Amino acid sequence: MIGKKLVVLLSSAALLGALAGCGSTSKPVANGGGSGPKVGGTLNVGIDSDFVTLNPAMSSALIDRQAYINIFDPLLKLSPKMTIEPNLVTHWTISNGGKTYTLYLRHGVKFQDGTPFNAQAVIYNWKWEMNPKNASPRLSNLKLVSSLSAPNNYEVVVNLKAPFAAFLSLLTGRTGMISSPTAMQKEGSNYGLHPVGTGPFEVVSWVKNSHLTLKRNPNYWQKGKPYLDKIVYTPITNPQQEYNALTTGQEDLIDSVPYQDVSQLSSNASLHYAKMTGLGYTDMELNTTKSPLNNVHNREAINYAINRQALIKLIYFGQTKPAYSQFPPSSWAYDPNLKVPFSDSLAKEQLKKAGNPSGFSFTLLGSNDPVTVQEMQAIQSELAKVGITMHIEPVDFTTLLTDAINGNFQADLLGWSGRPDPDQNSYAFDTTGGSFNDPRYSNPEVNTLLLEARESTSQSTRAALYQKVAKIIAHQAPYIYIAYTPVIQAWSTKVHGYKAYPDDLMRLTDVWMN
Repeated sequence: MIGKKLVVLLSSAALLGALAGCGSTSKPVANGGGSGPKVGGTLNVGIDSDFVTLNPAMSSALIDRQAYINIFDPLLKLSPKMTIEPNLVTHWTISNGGKTYTLYLRHGVKFQDGTPFNAQAVIYNWKWEMNPKNASPRLSNLKLVSSLSAPNNYEVVVNLKAPFAAFLSLLTGRTGMISSPTAMQKEGSNYGLHPVGTGPFEVVSWVKNSHLTLKRNPNYWQKGKPYLDKIVYTPITNPQQEYNALTTGQEDLIDSVPYQDVSQLSSNASLHYAKMTGLGYTDMELNTTKSPLNNVHNREAINYAINRQALIKLIYFGQTKPAYSQFPPSSWAYDPNLKVPFSDSLAKEQLKKAGNPSGFSFTLLGSNDPVTVQEMQAIQSELAKVGITMHIEPVDFTTLLTDAINGNFQADLLGWSGRPDPDQNSYAFDTTGGSFNDPRYSNPEVNTLLLEARESTSQSTRAALYQKVAKIIAHQAPYIYIAYTPVIQAWSTKVHGYKAYPDDLMRLTDVWMN
């Protein structure tokens, strides 16, 4: 249910202000008696689902990013406050009215296979992603690129068709995660099993539905780092079992905590934890090309019939907030006045307008973990009250994501981990043909508004445009937003140097074991 889908530049100052209210709670982490970080050891990490692909050019799932952040270095990085900082790009200039970005690359960096990291490697990756034949989800991110050039080995010039306010933000994520061209050419379609980046850890083996093992990159460009010898990721799809694996010492760090157990964390002396406002949400995606959900009134009926507050109490134990748009409270595009009322009478009015006052039936796909199944059953019960029969079909997450991408569904229950810039929570989702537009939604007005928001350099103008889009989406309901998802992570007191981020990614370069 988490990620995507399981499920920047917003100005740095504004984002810092938006996130200033994030709550974070953790016990002080000892530093080995002042002796400093220790080198060596294996970190066992519990994750809530298996990885889908290890190729960042082809990924749509949050869970994949948990591995990427440690295998690949993004060109730019995010601070814990979600501000953009230099990384493999040490500095940049913006010219030509916001349409030309010149990126200056770090010298002396190599991919884990020994291939030099340089401008040619960046351009090779981006041209591959821009080729429609490769069907990369990154295509929407690079849609405005008109040309790429390399004046020398450490300079990339990006010319855009129009100003693009979120361009730098993209470079902190998968678009900025550059693969070895040598490995891409060698592995071809198998590259998603054998990725090669510049990051602190490299892949040893991936046994699907069992574990992913990474080892220390001995030639990492940050001298002396990472500290760990090895990381072993283990997918544990049952949230309670994942939490139990942490409390019993089977795992050292987990990516989420069951909502019902959050209140116990502060009294467990063997754990550290963090809880903060996140960037993402959970939602239902409704296929606008398939009956009966191609009828907007049927979609609106579902939107009105869902009692978000009851779901949050039942499923999330009050640990989150109801969602009405893709822009969470941590975003400067958030509209606190936008609400979708819970109203059976309004739902029944929409059913009459749709021409089926007695209701209709459809099937909802969702992940087969117990919490998601419980959430689907709760939604099923809510819709039944207005005559809507919803069949539920739990499947493994890889199947769910594949069916969503291919449009092989009537409705699904997924979500999005969120990004700092609102463009990344909207453009690829809401524009016609967008690479994350699973509902196949198409609205020329939304296309125009989101393009205008991309090209504007005024944050206030952009915020107004995004809020207008959010109102349209709320009424046309290709997505039914349910809850904004907080970041809640926990780790053993044996783990030092770990810091949680609002984007939910577990960065392990600075982590060491006592």
